Amino acid sequence: MLPPVPRIPEARTLIEMDRYFVLHAPRQTGKTTSLRTLAAELTAEGDTAALMVSCEVAEAVGDNYAAAESLLLNALREAANRSGWPKK
Repeated sequence: MLPPVPRIPEARTLIEMDRYFVLHAPRQTGKTTSLRTLAAELTAEGDTAALMVSCEVAEAVGDNYAAAESLLLNALREAANRSGWPKK
């Protein structure tokens, strides 16, 4: 397997510029693996606390924005818990 992070070289530059980015590619091409690895590397470097969260969970509620917000906040909370971030 090829190292995942070099497959998205622009991501690090955009992060350093405090910019957002979208990673769009076909299924099963390593998007999630690349982003999780990048988040782990950034956090390990110590200057950034990175967290990878998918917004896909909110798709199920359609235009119910309150429910989508709740699902996304829960997804962020769960991802932070899994990452070992401090509770406070």
